[in-house]
Amino acid sequence: MNRAIFRTAGIPSALRLLVASVAVSAGLCALPAAAQTFPTKPIRVIVPYPPGGVVDVIARSVGERMTQTIGQPSVFENRVGAAGAIGTEVVARAAPDGYTLVVASPSHTTNISLYSKLNWHPLTSFAPVALVGVIPNVILVHPSVPAKSLAEFIAYARSRPGTINYASAGAGSSVHLAAELLEQMAQIKLVHIPYKGQPEAVTALISGEVSMMPLTMALAKARVQSGQARPLAVTTPKRSSALPDMPTVAESGFPGYEVSTWFGYLAPAGTPADIVSKLNAEINAALKHPDVEKRLVALGAELDPGTPQAFGKFLETDLARWTRVIKQAGIKAD
Repeated sequence: MNRAIFRTAGIPSALRLLVASVAVSAGLCALPAAAQTFPTKPIRVIVPYPPGGVVDVIARSVGERMTQTIGQPSVFENRVGAAGAIGTEVVARAAPDGYTLVVASPSHTTNISLYSKLNWHPLTSFAPVALVGVIPNVILVHPSVPAKSLAEFIAYARSRPGTINYASAGAGSSVHLAAELLEQMAQIKLVHIPYKGQPEAVTALISGEVSMMPLTMALAKARVQSGQARPLAVTTPKRSSALPDMPTVAESGFPGYEVSTWFGYLAPAGTPADIVSKLNAEINAALKHPDVEKRLVALGAELDPGTPQAFGKFLETDLARWTRVIKQAGIKAD
């Protein structure tokens, strides 16, 4: 900064104000031009899952609020396929200018281990923008299972190795991996039965076709309230506000167990840091708006806005966890 700004003794106050104003303007002009004007056109938001799903609802809820605050619309594109890998690749290949984002979820850090060929890397191909939050999973059992706690279920499974089955929406799905992690940590042997999708898997649980299934909070709570399933534990490190009396898996004897259905925004690698910061601030502000918060909490989400750096650390930890679990289990999706 020009030292003349500090030499104001004896200068009329109006002149000092003018000097200060010029200095501030000069400082703003020193910022990159793109950051000063961003955004000047619509922001393209890639949703790598079908319309109407949780990721789609989150993207539209946040994006529609951002449209009102940044003066440019969010344009949503559902690019479906390969557990989110196809839509995610669109963003990995996009110009790093902040105008193309993807709403990522757990498959972002698991696909690299599940698929033999992936044209992007979950860390190096992207710039973390903002974590939206997490939806806890709940470990459910059919009422016919004689276990009232996770410890009792583990003991029950150990006494019947290879005979207790569980449902998932497919090999490599978040439910499959949540159960696999429990198997590894508890040293039990369960039988995985993959279904074509989550509705079919849930039907199998409530009919008694399978004995156990980890399920996202909103769906799990409905099954618990109807008496169709019994909850044993939540999978996040902290208890869920939706089921505050339900212990966590970690509290139930397996410290370090952590599984959540998380959601966050990513931009292409190389996106300027000042544009990332601006997007982060806008997304965090949207998450604090009462209408957006109400809509996402209804999905069972626990919002956790933070910095791009914090989201980056989150992704590193998630990638390391699932790389280890998938390798040990020998799971492949292709």
